[in-house]
Amino acid sequence: MKNLIKWEFKQIFCSKVFWGMGITLILINTLFLCITSVTEECTGFDLFLHGCNEFNSFLLFFIGIYAGIHVTGAFEERKIQAAIMAGNNRFNIIAVKMLSFSLSIGACCMFAMIVSLVIASFVEGTVVLVTDLFREIILRMGAYTLVEISSVSLCFLLSMFVKNLGVAIAVNIVAMLSLNAAGQMLLGKEWAMSFLKYTPLGQTFLLLADASTNNLVISVVASIMGLVVTMALSYVKFRREELK
Repeated sequence: MKNLIKWEFKQIFCSKVFWGMGITLILINTLFLCITSVTEECTGFDLFLHGCNEFNSFLLFFIGIYAGIHVTGAFEERKIQAAIMAGNNRFNIIAVKMLSFSLSIGACCMFAMIVSLVIASFVEGTVVLVTDLFREIILRMGAYTLVEISSVSLCFLLSMFVKNLGVAIAVNIVAMLSLNAAGQMLLGKEWAMSFLKYTPLGQTFLLLADASTNNLVISVVASIMGLVVTMALSYVKFRREELK
Protein backbone atom coordinates (compact mmCIF):
# COMPACT_ATOMS: atom_id res chain seq x y z
CA MET A 1 0.00 0.00 0.00
CA LYS A 2 2.82 2.40 0.92
CA ASN A 3 4.62 1.77 -2.39
CA LEU A 4 1.34 2.15 -4.26
CA ILE A 5 0.77 5.57 -2.67
CA LYS A 6 4.32 6.68 -3.53
CA TRP A 7 3.91 5.47 -7.12
CA GLU A 8 0.55 7.19 -7.56
CA PHE A 9 1.60 10.53 -6.11
CA LYS A 10 4.84 10.51 -8.04
CA GLN A 11 2.73 10.27 -11.21
CA ILE A 12 0.54 13.16 -10.04
CA PHE A 13 3.37 15.53 -9.17
CA CYS A 14 5.22 14.70 -12.38
CA SER A 15 2.08 15.16 -14.46
CA LYS A 16 1.98 18.10 -16.85
CA VAL A 17 -1.83 17.79 -16.84
CA PHE A 18 -2.05 18.37 -13.07
CA TRP A 19 0.30 21.35 -13.06
CA GLY A 20 -1.16 22.76 -16.27
CA MET A 21 -4.73 22.51 -14.96
CA GLY A 22 -3.87 23.91 -11.55
CA ILE A 23 -1.85 26.86 -12.78
CA THR A 24 -4.36 27.71 -15.53
CA LEU A 25 -7.31 27.53 -13.12
CA ILE A 26 -5.63 29.79 -10.58
CA LEU A 27 -4.43 32.29 -13.19
CA ILE A 28 -7.86 32.55 -14.85
CA ASN A 29 -9.58 32.85 -11.49
CA THR A 30 -7.12 35.54 -10.39
CA LEU A 31 -7.60 37.49 -13.61
CA PHE A 32 -11.39 37.49 -13.32
CA LEU A 33 -11.15 38.44 -9.66
CA CYS A 34 -8.96 41.44 -10.50
CA ILE A 35 -11.38 42.49 -13.26
CA THR A 36 -14.31 42.20 -10.85
CA SER A 37 -12.56 44.32 -8.24
CA VAL A 38 -12.19 47.10 -10.81
CA THR A 39 -15.57 46.89 -12.56
CA GLU A 40 -17.89 46.19 -9.62
CA GLU A 41 -18.43 47.85 -6.26
CA CYS A 42 -18.21 45.21 -3.56
CA THR A 43 -16.62 44.62 -0.19
CA GLY A 44 -13.48 42.56 0.16
CA PHE A 45 -15.50 39.73 1.68
CA ASP A 46 -17.90 39.73 -1.28
CA LEU A 47 -14.90 39.68 -3.60
CA PHE A 48 -13.54 36.62 -1.80
CA LEU A 49 -16.87 34.79 -2.17
CA HIS A 50 -17.00 35.81 -5.81
CA GLY A 51 -13.56 34.26 -6.31
CA CYS A 52 -14.77 30.97 -4.79
CA ASN A 53 -17.80 30.93 -7.05
CA GLU A 54 -15.72 31.69 -10.14
CA PHE A 55 -13.34 28.85 -9.31
CA ASN A 56 -16.27 26.45 -9.16
CA SER A 57 -17.47 27.64 -12.58
CA PHE A 58 -14.04 27.25 -14.21
CA LEU A 59 -13.49 23.84 -12.59
CA LEU A 60 -16.54 22.47 -14.42
CA PHE A 61 -14.66 22.76 -17.72
CA PHE A 62 -11.32 21.41 -16.49
CA ILE A 63 -12.42 18.54 -14.27
CA GLY A 64 -13.78 16.45 -17.14
CA ILE A 65 -10.39 16.48 -18.83
CA TYR A 66 -8.48 15.83 -15.62
CA ALA A 67 -10.73 12.98 -14.43
CA GLY A 68 -10.68 11.37 -17.86
CA ILE A 69 -6.88 11.38 -17.99
CA HIS A 70 -6.53 10.43 -14.32
CA VAL A 71 -8.83 7.39 -14.51
CA THR A 72 -9.63 6.41 -18.11
CA GLY A 73 -6.13 7.35 -19.24
CA ALA A 74 -4.67 5.08 -16.55
CA PHE A 75 -6.57 2.14 -18.03
CA GLU A 76 -5.58 3.02 -21.61
CA GLU A 77 -1.91 3.32 -20.65
CA ARG A 78 -2.15 0.04 -18.68
CA LYS A 79 -1.02 1.68 -15.44
CA ILE A 80 -3.89 0.04 -13.56
CA GLN A 81 -3.00 -3.33 -15.03
CA ALA A 82 0.63 -2.80 -14.02
CA ALA A 83 -0.42 -2.05 -10.43
CA ILE A 84 -2.38 -5.32 -10.29
CA MET A 85 0.50 -7.29 -11.79
CA ALA A 86 2.71 -5.81 -9.06
CA GLY A 87 0.58 -7.62 -6.49
CA ASN A 88 -1.71 -4.80 -5.29
CA ASN A 89 -5.34 -5.69 -4.59
CA ARG A 90 -8.11 -3.87 -6.38
CA PHE A 91 -9.53 -2.10 -3.34
CA ASN A 92 -6.15 -0.53 -2.51
CA ILE A 93 -5.66 0.55 -6.11
CA ILE A 94 -9.03 2.28 -6.39
CA ALA A 95 -8.68 3.80 -2.87
CA VAL A 96 -5.28 5.31 -3.67
CA LYS A 97 -6.54 6.49 -7.08
CA MET A 98 -9.50 8.20 -5.39
CA LEU A 99 -7.22 9.68 -2.73
CA SER A 100 -4.81 11.19 -5.27
CA PHE A 101 -7.73 12.55 -7.30
CA SER A 102 -9.32 14.14 -4.23
CA LEU A 103 -6.13 15.65 -2.85
CA SER A 104 -5.05 17.09 -6.20
CA ILE A 105 -8.44 18.77 -6.70
CA GLY A 106 -8.44 19.91 -3.07
CA ALA A 107 -4.98 21.44 -3.44
CA CYS A 108 -6.05 23.45 -6.50
CA CYS A 109 -9.23 24.61 -4.77
CA MET A 110 -7.54 25.61 -1.53
CA PHE A 111 -4.70 27.46 -3.26
CA ALA A 112 -7.18 29.32 -5.49
CA MET A 113 -9.18 30.42 -2.44
CA ILE A 114 -6.04 31.56 -0.63
CA VAL A 115 -5.06 33.64 -3.66
CA SER A 116 -8.62 35.06 -3.79
CA LEU A 117 -8.42 35.93 -0.09
CA VAL A 118 -5.06 37.66 -0.49
CA ILE A 119 -6.27 39.70 -3.47
CA ALA A 120 -9.55 40.59 -1.77
CA SER A 121 -7.74 41.60 1.42
CA PHE A 122 -5.26 43.74 -0.48
CA VAL A 123 -7.89 45.42 -2.66
CA GLU A 124 -10.83 45.81 -0.33
CA GLY A 125 -9.83 44.90 3.21
CA THR A 126 -11.59 41.55 3.61
CA VAL A 127 -10.19 40.73 7.03
CA VAL A 128 -11.34 44.02 8.53
CA LEU A 129 -14.88 43.64 7.25
CA VAL A 130 -15.52 40.11 8.58
CA THR A 131 -16.45 39.90 12.24
CA ASP A 132 -16.14 36.11 12.59
CA LEU A 133 -12.98 35.42 10.60
CA PHE A 134 -12.58 31.81 11.74
CA ARG A 135 -16.07 30.63 10.81
CA GLU A 136 -16.83 32.89 7.86
CA ILE A 137 -13.53 32.35 6.07
CA ILE A 138 -11.33 29.60 7.57
CA LEU A 139 -14.05 27.01 8.23
CA ARG A 140 -15.88 27.99 5.05
CA MET A 141 -12.70 27.44 3.00
CA GLY A 142 -12.19 23.97 4.47
CA ALA A 143 -15.82 22.94 3.99
CA TYR A 144 -15.98 24.42 0.49
CA THR A 145 -12.87 22.51 -0.56
CA LEU A 146 -14.47 19.27 0.61
CA VAL A 147 -17.72 20.17 -1.16
CA GLU A 148 -15.87 20.81 -4.42
CA ILE A 149 -14.01 17.50 -4.21
CA SER A 150 -17.21 15.58 -3.54
CA SER A 151 -19.26 17.32 -6.22
CA VAL A 152 -16.72 16.65 -8.99
CA SER A 153 -16.05 13.08 -7.83
CA LEU A 154 -18.92 12.12 -10.14
CA CYS A 155 -16.40 12.51 -12.99
CA PHE A 156 -14.19 9.94 -11.28
CA LEU A 157 -17.08 7.48 -11.24
CA LEU A 158 -18.13 8.18 -14.83
CA SER A 159 -14.54 7.70 -15.99
CA MET A 160 -14.62 4.20 -14.47
CA PHE A 161 -17.41 3.27 -16.88
CA VAL A 162 -16.07 4.86 -20.07
CA LYS A 163 -12.91 3.31 -21.42
CA ASN A 164 -12.28 5.71 -24.30
CA LEU A 165 -10.45 8.84 -23.19
CA GLY A 166 -12.11 11.25 -25.63
CA VAL A 167 -15.59 9.94 -24.82
CA ALA A 168 -14.89 10.04 -21.08
CA ILE A 169 -13.84 13.69 -21.25
CA ALA A 170 -16.94 14.61 -23.27
CA VAL A 171 -19.28 12.71 -20.93
CA ASN A 172 -17.71 14.31 -17.86
CA ILE A 173 -17.95 17.85 -19.19
CA VAL A 174 -21.57 17.41 -20.32
CA ALA A 175 -22.51 15.85 -16.96
CA MET A 176 -20.90 18.65 -14.93
CA LEU A 177 -22.37 21.47 -17.01
CA SER A 178 -25.83 19.85 -17.02
CA LEU A 179 -25.86 19.30 -13.24
CA ASN A 180 -24.63 22.83 -12.58
CA ALA A 181 -27.31 24.30 -14.86
CA ALA A 182 -29.99 22.17 -13.18
CA GLY A 183 -28.75 23.24 -9.75
CA GLN A 184 -28.94 26.92 -10.66
CA MET A 185 -32.48 26.52 -12.01
CA LEU A 186 -33.63 24.78 -8.83
CA LEU A 187 -31.73 27.05 -6.46
CA GLY A 188 -34.51 29.59 -5.95
CA LYS A 189 -37.31 27.03 -5.55
CA GLU A 190 -38.28 26.32 -1.96
CA TRP A 191 -39.35 22.72 -2.60
CA ALA A 192 -35.97 21.94 -4.19
CA MET A 193 -33.94 23.43 -1.33
CA SER A 194 -35.23 20.75 1.05
CA PHE A 195 -33.05 18.15 -0.68
CA LEU A 196 -30.45 20.28 -2.51
CA LYS A 197 -28.88 21.41 0.76
CA TYR A 198 -28.04 17.80 1.55
CA THR A 199 -26.05 17.33 -1.65
CA PRO A 200 -22.50 18.45 -2.52
CA LEU A 201 -23.88 20.05 -5.70
CA GLY A 202 -26.35 22.15 -3.75
CA GLN A 203 -23.71 23.13 -1.22
CA THR A 204 -21.43 24.55 -3.94
CA PHE A 205 -24.06 27.31 -4.11
CA LEU A 206 -25.45 27.39 -0.56
CA LEU A 207 -22.16 27.40 1.34
CA LEU A 208 -21.18 30.71 -0.23
CA ALA A 209 -24.32 32.28 1.21
CA ASP A 210 -24.64 30.42 4.50
CA ALA A 211 -21.63 29.61 6.71
CA SER A 212 -23.72 28.97 9.81
CA THR A 213 -22.53 26.13 12.04
CA ASN A 214 -25.54 24.05 11.02
CA ASN A 215 -24.88 24.43 7.31
CA LEU A 216 -21.15 23.84 7.71
CA VAL A 217 -21.91 20.53 9.40
CA ILE A 218 -24.44 19.60 6.70
CA SER A 219 -21.97 20.43 3.92
CA VAL A 220 -19.18 18.35 5.47
CA VAL A 221 -21.42 15.34 6.16
CA ALA A 222 -23.00 15.51 2.68
CA SER A 223 -19.55 15.72 1.08
CA ILE A 224 -18.15 12.77 3.02
CA MET A 225 -21.23 10.69 2.17
CA GLY A 226 -20.87 11.63 -1.49
CA LEU A 227 -17.23 10.53 -1.52
CA VAL A 228 -18.07 7.26 0.24
CA VAL A 229 -20.79 6.47 -2.33
CA THR A 230 -18.45 7.34 -5.21
CA MET A 231 -15.72 5.14 -3.75
CA ALA A 232 -18.10 2.24 -3.16
CA LEU A 233 -19.62 2.34 -6.67
CA SER A 234 -16.18 2.73 -8.27
CA TYR A 235 -14.89 -0.30 -6.39
CA VAL A 236 -17.91 -2.41 -7.33
CA LYS A 237 -17.32 -1.52 -10.98
CA PHE A 238 -13.57 -2.11 -10.75
CA ARG A 239 -13.93 -5.40 -8.89
CA ARG A 240 -15.90 -6.85 -11.81
CA GLU A 241 -13.63 -5.31 -14.45
CA GLU A 242 -11.99 -7.67 -16.90
CA LEU A 243 -8.58 -6.22 -17.52
CA LYS A 244 -6.84 -7.02 -20.79
